[in-house]
Amino acid sequence: MSDVQQEILVEVDTEAAARARWNGPRNPWPAVFVTAWILAVFVFVAVSVYENAWRHHDVATSFWIGAAWAVPLLIVVHATHAVCFRRGGPLARRQDAVFRRAADRVLAAARAAGMPELDEGGVLRMLRARDNGPDPGTGERGGPDRPLLRWDLPLAGRGSRTIVVAERIGTAEPGGSPERTRLTSGTRPGAVAHPGAARPVTRRTHDSSAGAAVLGAYRSDSPAPITASRIGGAPAVPRDWEWPTCAEHDEPMQFTAQIEHRGTLVSVFVCQFDPGSCDSWDADSGANAAFVFSGRDLVSADRPVSPHGDPDDPDPAYPPLLADSMLLGTAPVTDAGDDTVSAALDAAGAVVAGQYGGEPDWLQEDETPAGLAFVASIESGPLGFDFGDAGRAYVFSDGVRAAVLWQCT
Repeated sequence: MSDVQQEILVEVDTEAAARARWNGPRNPWPAVFVTAWILAVFVFVAVSVYENAWRHHDVATSFWIGAAWAVPLLIVVHATHAVCFRRGGPLARRQDAVFRRAADRVLAAARAAGMPELDEGGVLRMLRARDNGPDPGTGERGGPDRPLLRWDLPLAGRGSRTIVVAERIGTAEPGGSPERTRLTSGTRPGAVAHPGAARPVTRRTHDSSAGAAVLGAYRSDSPAPITASRIGGAPAVPRDWEWPTCAEHDEPMQFTAQIEHRGTLVSVFVCQFDPGSCDSWDADSGANAAFVFSGRDLVSADRPVSPHGDPDDPDPAYPPLLADSMLLGTAPVTDAGDDTVSAALDAAGAVVAGQYGGEPDWLQEDETPAGLAFVASIESGPLGFDFGDAGRAYVFSDGVRAAVLWQCT
């Protein structure tokens, strides 16, 4: 918080949330399922062999008798899990209630201290998360990555320079000192990162009339508005907005990027549920989506629920919301192939994330959607987006509509 002019500081007891956080994710059910299926297969084989060899039933009858012994075990195990432990079950509701009570205390304490109204969804995500990724500056030269226990909380309404930072104090592991969450509200006079954090490239409202510029992606624990240009993380969306789903898989698309453009926010989503099995590269396939948001009443989106996936899986291969995120800024260079780019971005602690403005650098033929103008391209590399082999996404908008497609080599 060295770059923030502190105004208000308050601490809230969140020990109950810490206990739920450490006990909840330790899910024994994968082991239970594996054990039940191994036992069921063993029972099926043993009973089938016994019925066929010693009771002289034919093979088909023996198999049916074996299945009659094995299947009820699996039904009982899966039904118990579905009723009690899945989202909406009594135990899941009980754990969720712990986080909501803790969120209510945080919101009430912030409100009583005169802080800006916090977004409840953002507070809940902070309380449920074990950490906010690795602390910038740690893990270098073979050292261990230490967890970052600091969050920039989204506000229910947008303040010009007001920020609220939540920082956990106490011991993160079970058995340590009780957890408390420290809230600090203040104003940030400049965009100076905390010591050890990457120095950002210049972040400003983009102007397409200035021609092409390189998009640099960087990490910083300095607070940034929820509407800042970024890749990964959570998008800023209207309150009544619905998360897009893939027309092929009926699964939530993965949030890829949001880009400030001519007073609007262009947000990009690409299906990553089963990469390669849907036409997510095609702008008109229904397997990707792009939106143009404007106005000031935007909130940080909550994680969508998969209608088919396992909501208890803590680490799906392609989650709709990436835990990792990087801010975007324009670098003072125009050609990502120049040696000067690497030097400029390295000096700023950033990497090439794409291109903003100008003419798109197509990997294949020109596929500009009719009536739309090029906004930016997004490289797959910084956060490992799946755009095929060394692929690149292309974003277009006319200020009202937007589209996205991707190409690969």
